[in-house]
Amino acid sequence: MKPSSAAFFDELGRHGHEPLLERVTSTVRFDIADGASVDHRLMRIDRGDIAVTADDVPADCTVIIDDALFDEIIGGRTGAMAAFLRGALIIVGDPEVLVLVQRLFPGHPRRAASTASTPSTASTADTAPSGAEGAPS
Repeated sequence: MKPSSAAFFDELGRHGHEPLLERVTSTVRFDIADGASVDHRLMRIDRGDIAVTADDVPADCTVIIDDALFDEIIGGRTGAMAAFLRGALIIVGDPEVLVLVQRLFPGHPRRAASTASTPSTASTADTAPSGAEGAPS
């Protein structure tokens, strides 16, 4: 895994809570390939509280991606869903989880808006994936 990818996940884990995901309870695993090796990062989201581990366990959504593309996504040079639609990454499970999680990536419009606003004005009216705890009816 590239140092920038490791730093991204480390920062997410240290940050702990993300207001953009306060209505989300889900798991997403990133399988990041670097040649013959694959690094795993499991992100557990519980109403905005985020924990990141290296566990290789089943998740609601698994994103299979190479390290160069992941570096482009976290660098804000390409979008996760655009890469999925191009066939550059594979999603196993619920793709809506990636739609929600991509808000954490630098360069995403929702991320830029939330960092520009104060916590009291940040939007938290986002929907959670169907079947997720706290999802609106």
